[in-house]
Amino acid sequence: MKNILLLLLPFFAFNLQAQDGIKPIIDMHLHDYTEQTYFHAPSPDGIMSPKDLKTYRKQTMEMLKKYNVKKAVVSTIGGANTLDKSGILIPGYHTNIPPSDTLKFIKQIKDGEIKVFGEIGAIYAGYTLSHPDFDAYMGICERYDIPVAIHTGGGPPGITYRCCPNFRLKLGDPFTIEDVLAKHPKLKIYLMHSGEVYYEHALRLMLQYPQLYTDLGVILWIHEQPMDYAESFLRKAKIYGLIDRVMYGSDQMVWPYGIEKSIKTLDSYTFLTEEDKRKIFYHNAIKFLGLNEKDLN
Repeated sequence: MKNILLLLLPFFAFNLQAQDGIKPIIDMHLHDYTEQTYFHAPSPDGIMSPKDLKTYRKQTMEMLKKYNVKKAVVSTIGGANTLDKSGILIPGYHTNIPPSDTLKFIKQIKDGEIKVFGEIGAIYAGYTLSHPDFDAYMGICERYDIPVAIHTGGGPPGITYRCCPNFRLKLGDPFTIEDVLAKHPKLKIYLMHSGEVYYEHALRLMLQYPQLYTDLGVILWIHEQPMDYAESFLRKAKIYGLIDRVMYGSDQMVWPYGIEKSIKTLDSYTFLTEEDKRKIFYHNAIKFLGLNEKDLN
């Protein structure tokens, strides 16, 4: 019994620290939905999403508070963001295609409705971020210091047939955004999912362009294959001295438990030091978003 308790101590210690506010977290990749876009379905490991949007939102906020998530970038699929009264949620802007009105976009930024341009799921519409129709918006984000969040890697199995006939895996390659990085050197940009299957391309871009960050997103929890990418990416990011530009993101989609599972996965990596984890969970995002840590306490 004594040996079993010793083995369980790290798990209990992590949960205690998270709940007591000792280890704050910033989630760079959260989603919300409308009544029309929310769906009730099992995750790849068989966990069902909450029965309705109201329950989903309640469980999501409970999970954020349980793990002391101080801030979370949220992009609502299919509508405008619904923000929380406690100020945890940072408004993102979800789209798969370039917006059509630059003046409206600028107004939304000035009105505080857009703090992050993303998630941009260009791959689902057959685009890349380097498409000319996105360029004006990259310039606007650079001018107003608005970070850009671009989906990289793949997508759900069969998505090409269900909703997105122009989806192609090759469009999720991080190398497709290089023209944006070259043209907009002061633009804050992060690769969601750290490139996923293209994680080595993500690492190469990060070495080439010092302004480029990533979030881990769904590769921390959704399926064994992307979880392999996550571990390989992080091991090499540590060797290459890139941990300072890797950020935590849950990409919980319609499964709030994904927040907990992804946090526990990242915390389980013994090749990362506690300092490495603190950077990924919290400090790198503070720097990237230009937040004042004192305001988060």
